Amino acid sequence: MVDVLERPTPSALAPVTVGAREAYYTICPTFVASNVAQEFGWIEEELRRVGASLSYLRALPVEQGYLPHFSHRFAHLFRDGGNIPSIWAKADNVDTTLIGLTEAHHGGTIVVRVDDAARSLAALKGRRFGLSKSANPAKIDWWRATSEQGILKALALAGLSRADVEIVDIANEDRGFGEAARPSALWAKRRGELVFTPEARALEAGEVDAIFASHGRALGLERTGKFKRVEDFARHPDWSLQVSNSPYALTVNTDFAKANRDIVVAFLRATVRAARWLDANREAGAAILHRVTYHPSVADTEAAIAGTDFLPALTPRKLAGIDLQKRFLVEHGYISRDFDSRAWADASYLDEALESLSS
Repeated sequence: MVDVLERPTPSALAPVTVGAREAYYTICPTFVASNVAQEFGWIEEELRRVGASLSYLRALPVEQGYLPHFSHRFAHLFRDGGNIPSIWAKADNVDTTLIGLTEAHHGGTIVVRVDDAARSLAALKGRRFGLSKSANPAKIDWWRATSEQGILKALALAGLSRADVEIVDIANEDRGFGEAARPSALWAKRRGELVFTPEARALEAGEVDAIFASHGRALGLERTGKFKRVEDFARHPDWSLQVSNSPYALTVNTDFAKANRDIVVAFLRATVRAARWLDANREAGAAILHRVTYHPSVADTEAAIAGTDFLPALTPRKLAGIDLQKRFLVEHGYISRDFDSRAWADASYLDEALESLSS
């Protein structure tokens, strides 16, 4: 079939031809088992067993592979990682099916300059919080959504609200990038940029007083000696505070899944194999995950995944996390349509994969 792709200049490139038994995949730089499965070649192996083939979406030219990573508007696509683009894709772009969720390890932090006298969020009342603002209207501004949610949660913990601080928009060009053979090659090119984001540079320059940063980014910033954390969601027992572009969502185009159930089950078989391997090999797993994520070191990655359950599942708590994330996106205008997350989820593919691996 011929897939319809998004790109700024439709006549620039010919559409990608996708075979009936060909699947594409894309994975965010997150702690999910599919990242290990693809590094080991297990997804390709499992798909070959059912007579199918696999290609990496981001190996395509930027104009063809970048925007579909967010919108899912690319037939025969598996997407694993941050749930904000996945929710936007389902709400406003294309029909997808949720086939697995991986719970995130950390909800994020609030970072200030090291010479700031603030030692708590309460001390930041009346101060300036930097918030990234994408210049790319063709995709959801997931970075802003993640940061805005984190800032508002942190303020609430200190008994403050948005009205108690000044939100400063930090321009983010948000240009497309890609054209790498596999995720590890792609993210190796981007490691520094994933830490020193535009809002981090604005904080360093004194243009704002605080920003939200994920755990890995916060570690990278702190190692420079220029920054410190004044709030860390990991210190709170409330699991809902750890919802931050997570739980990570594994989705697939619905029409493709219905027509190619064996391919979806094969993809999940590889992911489950990787999850079980990770459970038994945390140190070696950290070395592999470090290739496709952005914590400063392998040791940092190993510490971060110490308590992570990598087996994808569609449990009530994980689905409740999706509902929390979706509610924020609806209430703050990031998506235009709501939907039933329970109807989005279909556990039958994962159940079949688990059963086949136990037989």
